[in-house]
Amino acid sequence: MTIQNTVLIGNGPNRAITKDCFEDGRYEITWKSLLEKLAAVALVNIRDIETKPLTLVFDEILLRSKVPNVKSLILNQVERELFYARSSELSDALNSLSHSIMTTNYYWPSGSPVSIGRFPDINEKNFSLFRCNTYKGQDLWFINGWVLEPTSIALGYRQYARYQAQIKTYLHSGISYSKIKVKNSPLYRGIPILEFEKSEPYYSWVDVFLRDHIHMIGLGMEYTESILWWLIIEKFALQQRYPKYIGGITYHHVEVKNKPEPNIKNKLNMLEDLGVQVNTVAAANYFDGYLKIADQIKPNASKKLKR
Repeated sequence: MTIQNTVLIGNGPNRAITKDCFEDGRYEITWKSLLEKLAAVALVNIRDIETKPLTLVFDEILLRSKVPNVKSLILNQVERELFYARSSELSDALNSLSHSIMTTNYYWPSGSPVSIGRFPDINEKNFSLFRCNTYKGQDLWFINGWVLEPTSIALGYRQYARYQAQIKTYLHSGISYSKIKVKNSPLYRGIPILEFEKSEPYYSWVDVFLRDHIHMIGLGMEYTESILWWLIIEKFALQQRYPKYIGGITYHHVEVKNKPEPNIKNKLNMLEDLGVQVNTVAAANYFDGYLKIADQIKPNASKKLKR
């Protein structure tokens, strides 16, 4: 069995709309600035907002706000702040790297694909284990929810905690939906079923993440990403048991001159200690850095782009 490549794309490339976007500050969005705007929408004053994790502040805003329909208003604000600065050229370069693409974004970088879900019998309102669309020969996994299903969008700590519990149940026990019961993960049934696409009616993005070689691009990997950190550990354990059949992880880090990231060395070291290969790409800006990564993973993938 040949180990396949799967790409996991975070929000970083969406923010790099042009090669100089981080040089003049026109489109730079920090979590602090985003949280301040969410708090303003909810008419809540958050103390020490710059030192609190995003997930906890999100829950604090929801719980303390008296504004009607505050969650919908906040999600609309998140969409405007995080996704208005997109580069279709950069998105196309990254999307072409694999037949299987995962994203933590809430809609696809080039727009929401109009297609039938791979698993139409599974109706997920709050979680996104099986939220996969097939579009132009690709599997597109929305692992943190989808904008067309607002209750699925994972932002708060409570949502992450419930989601992680749902994943654990799926891995070891199996889970039930209104119409069907899904068996537990094919990788956790004694002898793992590695070619699950051929034999299993249902499998999740978690199975793909644990089996394939994963290229992580544009993810900050803060420790609030508890689900991804946990699955990295699970994948490391599977690799030790089945080294010929379980792929690894490459974390692609863009290092921009005069844009130091706090505690980045400790985070990269932690990833390496858990079996992740770190690929650091030096670039003048994030736009160029992501294009370099695309070229490294799939030569000539982005050379046709007009820079």
